[in-house]
Order: sequence, then C-alpha cells, then structure tokens
Amino acid sequence: MEGKIINMTIATMAERLELNRLSGGTDKDVASCYISDLLSRVLGGCQAGDVWITVQSSLNMVAVAVMTEASCVILPEGLIAPGNVIEKANEEDLTIFSSKDSAYLLALKIAEFLKVES
Repeated sequence: MEGKIINMTIATMAERLELNRLSGGTDKDVASCYISDLLSRVLGGCQAGDVWITVQSSLNMVAVAVMTEASCVILPEGLIAPGNVIEKANEEDLTIFSSKDSAYLLALKIAEFLKVES
C-alpha cells in the first residue's frame, strides 16, 4: 500500500511534535524535510516548503533558510538559538523551533505525518 501525501502546516506539525517555538513567523505548508548542517549543501538541496533540521544556529542559518524558502527550521536535541539569531529570524518572518528529539527521530515523525494510508 502506498502512502498519499497530505497537507500539513508548521503550526500543526509543531503541535504534534511538541516543538518549542523560538521565533515567530507566518504559518506555512510543510512539503518535506531536509537535514544538513553544511550550509552550502542546504543551499543546493533544501527546497521551498521543506522543514530544515540543523544544529546550525548562526545568522547564516537564517539567511540560508530565507534563500531556500524553507518553511521553518528545527534545532534538534534541545539546542537553542542565540538572541541575535531569533531577532533576525523574526525580522525575516522565519519560524525557528527547538526539539528535544534527535534529527533522525524528527525526520521519521515528519515523514509519518505527511503520509496517510490510501
């Protein structure tokens, strides 16, 4: 049986994953998930609507997320972004979350949320 992709917003995802919101931002649709900490790889691989999971918490992370049109960023393993990064994310309308889960577990959960049995 193949799964069918369903629509999910970052607000719904945040609730289901019990994410800690670090910055504001517009509620956007979630298309898929991308995991990388190497910013040059993210620029080439992350696509519009992807949830980007990374341990990067610098101003460059905000710039790359905005350039790739990521729906949001999740910092795994309880990581928190510094104040200046949160400030810039708010200016750029980028939502950043923190999660206690690992990047692997987050990706598994997001993939499951995006599928329903057909």
